[in-house]
Amino acid sequence: MSPGPSTNLMLTMKVNDRVVMPPGVVQPRRVVKITSGGLNTVELKFPKFTLRSDDTSQPEIILDYERAEKGQPIFQIEHAASSAASINFQVFYSESLDAVYDERGDGPSLLFSNAMDTYRSVIHDVAPTTSARTLAARHAQCSQRYQRIRLLTPNASISFSMVGFWDTTHQEVSKSMFRCSDHKLNKIWKQGVRTISMCTVQKNETVPAWDTTTDGTRIYGQHWAPCRQGTRWMDSNVKFEVRIEHQGASWGVYMVANGLVFCLDKQRRTLVASEGLSHEASVFPAVERGRWMIDNALLQSEWLAIETVTRADCASVSINGITVASVSGLNLHPLVGGSENNSGSVAFGGPCGWIGTYRNLLVTDARQSVLYSNSLLRVDEPRTFADFAVGTNDLPCLIDGAKRDRAVFGGDLHISGRAALFSGTSPSAILGSIELLLSHQTSDGYLGNLCPIQAPKHMSDDEPPTYAFYSMSYALLLIVAVKDYWLFTGDTTILSNTWPKAKNMIQFAERFADHRGLIAAPPPLSCEINSPSQTSLYHTDRSIVTFFPLGGPVFGTSAEINLAFYDALMAMALIAPTALEKQKLMQKASALKQAIVQHLWSEETGIVRMSDSSPATGLCAHVNAYGMSLGVSPSHQKDRENLVQPSSKLPPAFRGLEARFDSSGLCSPYSAAFAVEACFKRDDGLGALNLLDRVWGMMVDKTSPDYSGGLWEAMTMDGQPLHKDTSLMHAWSASPVYLMPMYLAGVRPLKAGWKEWEAAPVFAGLEEVEAAVETPAGLLQIHWTFSGNGQTCGFVSIDVPKGTKGYIQPPKGWLIGSGDRTCEFTGSSVLVDSGKIRLLLRQEK
Repeated sequence: MSPGPSTNLMLTMKVNDRVVMPPGVVQPRRVVKITSGGLNTVELKFPKFTLRSDDTSQPEIILDYERAEKGQPIFQIEHAASSAASINFQVFYSESLDAVYDERGDGPSLLFSNAMDTYRSVIHDVAPTTSARTLAARHAQCSQRYQRIRLLTPNASISFSMVGFWDTTHQEVSKSMFRCSDHKLNKIWKQGVRTISMCTVQKNETVPAWDTTTDGTRIYGQHWAPCRQGTRWMDSNVKFEVRIEHQGASWGVYMVANGLVFCLDKQRRTLVASEGLSHEASVFPAVERGRWMIDNALLQSEWLAIETVTRADCASVSINGITVASVSGLNLHPLVGGSENNSGSVAFGGPCGWIGTYRNLLVTDARQSVLYSNSLLRVDEPRTFADFAVGTNDLPCLIDGAKRDRAVFGGDLHISGRAALFSGTSPSAILGSIELLLSHQTSDGYLGNLCPIQAPKHMSDDEPPTYAFYSMSYALLLIVAVKDYWLFTGDTTILSNTWPKAKNMIQFAERFADHRGLIAAPPPLSCEINSPSQTSLYHTDRSIVTFFPLGGPVFGTSAEINLAFYDALMAMALIAPTALEKQKLMQKASALKQAIVQHLWSEETGIVRMSDSSPATGLCAHVNAYGMSLGVSPSHQKDRENLVQPSSKLPPAFRGLEARFDSSGLCSPYSAAFAVEACFKRDDGLGALNLLDRVWGMMVDKTSPDYSGGLWEAMTMDGQPLHKDTSLMHAWSASPVYLMPMYLAGVRPLKAGWKEWEAAPVFAGLEEVEAAVETPAGLLQIHWTFSGNGQTCGFVSIDVPKGTKGYIQPPKGWLIGSGDRTCEFTGSSVLVDSGKIRLLLRQEK
């Protein structure tokens, strides 16, 4: 919630006095609730409605769009009356019904990105008027279903003729499709495609978060944006000038994603220091470290000269040369990147509604050597936007979630990239994401695996910002994502850029090989859990830790990192430029496979342990399934039980581990994706369909108040969103978009650009399976029919793109023939290389 009055100048713009709603505006479908606070304070002739307040009431209305939408919030106002100079109304946004009742909506979504409005509770101003006008918010609200509008100004009325969301992006219609005889699976596929579309950001789609003027840079209350050049700074003096235009000014030090945030509230004459991502708790907590009253005389000048001095675990602030605050005992641990504690950059942002103009930024070290300087004037706009990653996005990107975090992750791209390719969604977004991450590589080879989409490609010889380094497994999975992109598109140009970087990444990983041949990565490379005593980015502490998203830290050598390393080695062997390079990579992969089986796989339980310190009976669903899907784990009689986990309503992400994991009550579609693929790889089509139905089936229930029209990030074991911040439009959950055509229809490329491909389905009891895939050579279409005579016969129809050839392999237990019914049937594959072809099927006797 905004702590100040209306934010009209920042968050809204007058299109003109009389504007009809532009085309492409999505409007609410129904009213959920009206809270009057008094008699006749809400008049409703849907979609028109009027809110009218008295001395004490704050009438509000809750609107439902019936699925999550994205776009600029648009408010068409017919009439607004009040004796006050302006009328304030507050708007709350959320994907889920429960969260819309929260005073912050389902935000604030303050993690790594300014790529949308980071607040989900916003106050707007409108002047009293008798003529129609349209207000459009500055920033988009991405992926929201519910909207709550509350009138704040007493003794006022405001009439809305229409509200909605204006999505100005254009998505090309794809010819790719999947359809089968199970209608729920068809719905899952379509919602997965929509999820990928909602998580695709077109080039220059993002509105800059800041404005530059001749006086300085106007910074609005948004996510705190750190200067990219300073993520490794330690002791520093940060100086700048600020003109407070609304409510207050805010900045941070020791910032990467989190740090020490200062909020100077001019109206309340207070300065507050908080540790965290922001001044208030969001996905992560915020801890207040001090609160000081400020002499009003210090705040009277138009421009305030601010200096913040950091020395080790201490920080102090002065205003106009007068020290007003000091903090000691800091132990700020960067959430991402692995830098030392109490290190990081200067950042600017603020609570919702705050506005200030900043200029003359100067950062020096303890010896007064200049670390960074920027006038922040309009002449420095390109540098300011690039250095703080607050401009538009120069590259199209595929982000993790439409609402949160709106950033690019290498590990997510491993799943979402394949989904985007099979959905026909713009491959340029995959390429843009790959290029952005590949550009962030350290001098010793560590590949970038997390990046805000507004950051530029890192082109200088300096070390890239530390926020680009989330985990080694995500860096390795980026290599796999490149292989998938190349195999699908045939784009050979990406290989010349990737190959040397991938080789350096492999060499970097091998630095941490232990005597067993396993990669024992230190904490900063295992998703950010560092020891307080860490003194360097790659501190080789014997206490190895891995951090599992939505789970927590695990001690010991990580199976996930070693499996991702194996996956990356196999991917590189496929794209290797020479036979000798391929041979060397295959040998390394073979040796690693043996080490994983010997030291991390349990012959008794058939489980790949989460780490070498985890119990043999403890199950991390995605790690265990990953080992099976890669063909690393030997077959075991308990494979189906460990993959499908049929004894629970939903398959838990963790089982038989520490209490903090087992009690998390987490069902993860990310984990389930690996389990579904492992079932298919084990030729267990029924097990795969069981998981698809249980995990994703409830997401397509339109009667659910949490239905988003997309696929969710995570769930409780009862099938509810895990918490109010949970993304209900999350690309890492879109795995069914590629799993179903790849395994139920069986289509996958064998050579780059689909020059050779196969169709080798897993039979799962479906009567029909049909898929179409857009390839560089044209549309590949295949239609399997298993029907008639008790599903003992059928046919497959194929439309082969010109210049390609495919191998049609019948499912296990089926034979394939050609021509008429008197032809000879075989269990081997049949070569097809042109036109439309129809082959007969018969079940083996």
